[in-house]
Amino acid sequence: MGLSFVPLGLGLIRLLALMPPALGMATGRLIGRLLFYAAANRRLVCERNIGVCFPHLNPKAQRQLVKECFEHNGIGLTETAWSWHRPADFVHDKLVVSGGEHLSDAMQTGRGVLLLCPHYSMLDLVAPLMHAIAGRFVISYRPNDNPLFDQAVCRGRKRYAELVDVRALREIVKHLKQGQMVWFGPDQDMGPKGSVFAPFFGRPACTVTTPARLARMSGAASLFLDLHRNDQGMYQVRLQPMPEHYPTEDEVENATQLNQCIEDALNNHPAQYMWMHKRFKTNPDLTRQTLYQVD
Repeated sequence: MGLSFVPLGLGLIRLLALMPPALGMATGRLIGRLLFYAAANRRLVCERNIGVCFPHLNPKAQRQLVKECFEHNGIGLTETAWSWHRPADFVHDKLVVSGGEHLSDAMQTGRGVLLLCPHYSMLDLVAPLMHAIAGRFVISYRPNDNPLFDQAVCRGRKRYAELVDVRALREIVKHLKQGQMVWFGPDQDMGPKGSVFAPFFGRPACTVTTPARLARMSGAASLFLDLHRNDQGMYQVRLQPMPEHYPTEDEVENATQLNQCIEDALNNHPAQYMWMHKRFKTNPDLTRQTLYQVD
């Protein structure tokens, strides 16, 4: 987000927060539709990702999925507004939880919890949702290059959690060893350093090894967060343990198991994911990627 547009964007987020929820969601959806036509570069990335991951869909169905993805990410902008500016308990009556016993069991024994969560369209709403379930926790995040926007993100998320730089592994491990829950987003291509290639929807994807490393170093329980919004405006949170024996010493196996968990979640609600990220920007042979180039 360019510096000149940040105040305008932050003002829009405040306006969305003031709207009645139904109007806010409708406005967010409209913003997403407009961005589908206006944000050509992001649309291209989304189209290429969906083409790779859902080859069984015909071109018309793929284009429809891309449109729905933009709409859901527009709704996610409204959900960010709620998270940053609405009362902290705003989502309490909109929450349906399953698998909460896995979180309770770990915390009762004093173990930390590494919460592995893909970048769903309602990304910032995860903070109040998990706060409602478990109280204050820790969010690992990558500071934004724009200081004004980064300040807004931090202010919004600190209502529910302590923030720690995703690159500060020792600090994250410290929180986990203290029995805290740490949110970690494991699904973006961060380049070959500290990553391995593992299948994601049948295509090799550069996948970070950090989650397995954190789990080994801290002894924390690793839980996967499956999250989606339903047609009634409820948020369904499903907490599930990572596969037995995760993490192993085989980083490719760890990454494969993690990517499979993400696949399983996205197959149920594919439009509610941020497909606008260049998930396959790094090639296995480290040559220049071509998937996202304009034909």
